[in-house]
Amino acid sequence: MTLSFKKCVLMLPVLAVASGCNLLDTSDVEGTRGRGARAFDPYSSSASGAISLSLLWYKGCAMLPTGEPVTKGDLNLPDYGATCYNLNNGYPSETKPFEPVEPFARMIVTPGELYFLREFSAMDVELARFEDPNDRRTPAAWMRMESLFKDLDWSGLSSGRDAWKRLEPKTFLRETFYENAAWMLATDDTFLLEVLDADGNVRTSITYSRRDFLAESAVTGRTRASFTVTGLQRPLFPGDPTPRRAENYDALEFATAVKVSLANSTNPFKSFTMPDLRGEGVIRLTWSQLPLKPFLFPVTFQPSSERLATCYQLGPDGLATDVPTPCGFGLKQQVQVSRPANGTFFNAGETVDFVVSLQDGDGHGLHPRDSMPSYFDYLGEGSNGLAYFNEQMLLTWRDSSASESGFKVVGPLQNLKVVNGDYVPKDYFAYPAASEPQFYVPPDIMAVAGGMAVRPTTRYAVPLPPDAKPGTYAILLKGHRNYEGERLNRLDPFFFQVGQAAPTSYPGRIGNCQVCHNGVGSLSNVHHGVSVDHVETCKVCHHDDVVGHVSDFIHRLHISSPKYAQNKGDCTLCHLTRESTLRPSMNACAGCHPGTHGTEYFDLQFQELNSPPNAFGNCANACHVTTVPAEHVLPAR
Repeated sequence: MTLSFKKCVLMLPVLAVASGCNLLDTSDVEGTRGRGARAFDPYSSSASGAISLSLLWYKGCAMLPTGEPVTKGDLNLPDYGATCYNLNNGYPSETKPFEPVEPFARMIVTPGELYFLREFSAMDVELARFEDPNDRRTPAAWMRMESLFKDLDWSGLSSGRDAWKRLEPKTFLRETFYENAAWMLATDDTFLLEVLDADGNVRTSITYSRRDFLAESAVTGRTRASFTVTGLQRPLFPGDPTPRRAENYDALEFATAVKVSLANSTNPFKSFTMPDLRGEGVIRLTWSQLPLKPFLFPVTFQPSSERLATCYQLGPDGLATDVPTPCGFGLKQQVQVSRPANGTFFNAGETVDFVVSLQDGDGHGLHPRDSMPSYFDYLGEGSNGLAYFNEQMLLTWRDSSASESGFKVVGPLQNLKVVNGDYVPKDYFAYPAASEPQFYVPPDIMAVAGGMAVRPTTRYAVPLPPDAKPGTYAILLKGHRNYEGERLNRLDPFFFQVGQAAPTSYPGRIGNCQVCHNGVGSLSNVHHGVSVDHVETCKVCHHDDVVGHVSDFIHRLHISSPKYAQNKGDCTLCHLTRESTLRPSMNACAGCHPGTHGTEYFDLQFQELNSPPNAFGNCANACHVTTVPAEHVLPAR
């Protein structure tokens, strides 16, 4: 299997819709800042209501967001193994089985700080065990009778969507989802979080309900039960029973997984104070659906006064100096763009030079002025929390776009439009042109001799094309930080002018997200952390089925979410222009209407994006020309 496409697997998109959306209440606007029950910004960390806490658990052990398992240290925890699975040891093979090892990583928390539970994710998986692509019963039997989640109520379980996902040309992943189990449909279950000292005494506790979390859908890469076969060629016909291995795979890869994952608290002010302890302790999470099997997260209490000075003070220019200082929580991203030759705007064909500065929420540099931490530093918790692309988290943990830090340059804003039927945009400039950003650390760094020790630069130069269209361009920074239990993802746009001094803006074809996404549930507080004001930047990355096409996952997410209680046929809730609704495709329509045409257009879903007709093609040009479906409410002409 080639590293070049391993990096692409399962970079699933995540957007979520606020619980209890009230269409008439828009007073709590998106992007509000500060303390208090009606304003919250998790990126401001200590300056906001509380520190967000993420608890990750994999096959019986706590895990850091790097994929490194957490040691229990000297704690007496009979139900916590002496060995754990390390995701960074790679995908198993015949010569390299997936075996547990002694863990060394520590999960640090700060006593006296106010925390809230932002994410709980737990997973059990069998890799390379069930290897019959046509057998759907045996994986389901393992889930119900052998997995670490076997004590859940599996009644009603059924085989659901059978999804084929393109990884690269002529290479696919097939994932069969199991659905409708009673535990999946529950809405009144709770999660008791307790903090214990080294002697096992409960020092503080708080109870969360499922309703306190925004995201749990498999569409977002979260709660799921599935059987996956990776490295397949396309089937030749519907129901084709013969699995064919893709040429760039040495062998098919199999994974049977159960993952329980809830994230993005809708009430971060349901918080608790981390007890004033030192040394070791445990965070114990008891799920009401598994009352006899609590999840254990060994922690080390480290006061803020004992933090080493591994961050840097900033200079008057906003960049790091050589003066060390202790780090704080949070994440800020800044860019300094070089001055254009004419002093006002860049011209077509010129090169845009810029420097990236990543900081904590208190304004301390997370890295030196000219370089970032190495990949070794990241895996060893020596990067001040900066997170890099980790293909193992994408492949095995099935993480949804939570580590691929980097940037993209796009423009002009007014030309941004959804890319259909191709791998690259043609109506606007994008660097890189492919869907993924320019990573600070490339995905294949682990395969390059000495590459894991290289410290990436903070300085970049992007040449504009000779025919660059005039207007406002954006440098989009995508950042991730994991620091002392706090796990943050965000995206920030920074603008510069090309060809003219007058600014331009987005096409304004979609929007209104703030009607539901406001306050703590605002888009700036979920997943990438991009404000609704810049929601049209989503299309510049999500334009193929490797990372998820916006016309597919946005519809599937909202149509399947019980938290989106609006009329799902009312397109005017999100679409601002009629034109933006009048390009139906199999891909766009199947998000809400799966299987409408049966197998009539079976071949189209496997056709290459740059080889029409394909699943991204415009059905309006073929059949759906004269009449808009009666159940859809479209913007006026």
